[in-house]
Amino acid sequence: MYNSFFSNNLVFLFSLLITFSKSQEISFEKIETEIQNLCDTIVNSESDSSKFLANEKLIKKLKIISRKKKFHKYEFKNYNPITTLSSDDKKLKLFNWFIQKKNGKYDYYTYIQKCNKRGKKCNYFLVEGVNDNEIMNDKVSYKNWYGCYFYELITIFVDKKEYYTLLGWDGNGDRTTKKIIEILHFDNDYPFFGAKLFNNNLHKIILEYSNKYSISLKYDEELDCIVYDHLEPIDGFSYNNFEIYAPNLSYDVLSRAESGWQIETNVYLNNNK
Repeated sequence: MYNSFFSNNLVFLFSLLITFSKSQEISFEKIETEIQNLCDTIVNSESDSSKFLANEKLIKKLKIISRKKKFHKYEFKNYNPITTLSSDDKKLKLFNWFIQKKNGKYDYYTYIQKCNKRGKKCNYFLVEGVNDNEIMNDKVSYKNWYGCYFYELITIFVDKKEYYTLLGWDGNGDRTTKKIIEILHFDNDYPFFGAKLFNNNLHKIILEYSNKYSISLKYDEELDCIVYDHLEPIDGFSYNNFEIYAPNLSYDVLSRAESGWQIETNVYLNNNK
C-alpha cells in the first residue's frame, strides 16, 4: 500500500512538472505575440507618439521576460523591426531594434542580457543610441553608444578574452547610409562598445556611402571571414565626400588573427560572395 501511494505521488509530481514546463513554453509564446503586436505599432503607426508609447511597453516587456527561467536558452523569433542575436554559448542575448520617426531619422535600442554559463547569474542593460558623431570612433560605455541596427554577431577570442563582433546598419541621413562593424565586450561585467581589434588601429569600422547604392556586409562561414564591398568615390579623387561613395566591384575582407581581425582590401572574390 505504501509503495502504491509513493508511486501515485511520483506520477502526480511528474505530471505537475510536465504541466509547469508546458506553461513556461506557453508563457513565452504568449509574450512573443504581445511583442509582435507592439512591433506592428512601432512600424506601422502614423504618429511618433504612438510609436514611442509602444516602445515603452516593449522595453517593460523585455525587462520582465528576461528575468524568466530559461530565457537565455529560448530562441525568440525576429520580429520587424527587432533582431534577436545570441552568442553560440548562449551567455549573451541581444534584442536590437529601431524606430523610424516622421522626419526620416532613426532611434536605435539594444537590450542586453549577459549570463554565466548556467544562466543563473545575469546582468541586464538597456542601451539607447545617442547619435553623437564625436564618439563614433571611440571606445565608449553602453551609456554613450552611437546607435545602429545590429543584424549579425560573431564571437572572437583575443588573449583568452571574449569579444562580440557585431555587424550593423545606420539609416544616417538623407544622402548617406552607414554600415558598421562594432566590437562589444565586457569590463567588470559592464558592456563597452569599441576595441582595437583591427590592424588599422581603429576601435570599429564605419562604412559610409551614398544612399543611392546598397552594399553587402556579412560574415562568410565558409571563409570564416567578414566580407564587405570596397567603397571609393565614384570620381576617383573626392575622398571623404561620402555622398559619392559607391562599391567598386572588389571586396574588403576581415580574417581572424591573434590580435583580432586582419584587414585585406580590394580583394576580388567569385560572384557568389
